[in-house]
Amino acid sequence: MTGIDQDSAKRFHDGDRQALQEVIGHYQGSVFGIGLKLLGSVDDAKDYSQDVFVHAYEKRHRFDPERPFEPWFFKLALNLGRQRLRKRKEIPKSDSMPVEIVEETAEKGIIEKERREQVRHALQKLKPKYRECLALRFESDMKLHEIAELLGIPIETVKTRLRRGLMAFKEHYGKAGGYDELQKS
Repeated sequence: MTGIDQDSAKRFHDGDRQALQEVIGHYQGSVFGIGLKLLGSVDDAKDYSQDVFVHAYEKRHRFDPERPFEPWFFKLALNLGRQRLRKRKEIPKSDSMPVEIVEETAEKGIIEKERREQVRHALQKLKPKYRECLALRFESDMKLHEIAELLGIPIETVKTRLRRGLMAFKEHYGKAGGYDELQKS
């Protein structure tokens, strides 16, 4: 995963608003995706994303501009996600996913929305440690060693969590009616 350049990271640390905009522009999709996978609803993911950037800016003095920005930023984001999960007592209720349909039939749009809902529901059934690894690997496109460093765990543990997370996801996804797609993959 390619992050912001070192100059932007230093300017961010110094409180430069333009650098903050660069950070938001570069990471907003990844942060939203992580929030969606960890928290399970679009509204929660939007709130989480906003909080991540506000919190990062407020805590920017803790970032060492001589070190890479991404591990610090994603650790902060992940910790906020964990805090929200600890405060929660239940899996979020169904929340309609935004589906952009460009020149598709209504039937295809409905099928796609249903598939996304099944994926979201299956992800919410996973243990948070598995969701974290899956979100960092597939949503943020982080390499295994980056995930290991970020989470402070051995790379073999990352591999185990990804494998177990994928196996559990396939099981839950299949139970939610996603068997046809699993057989295609």
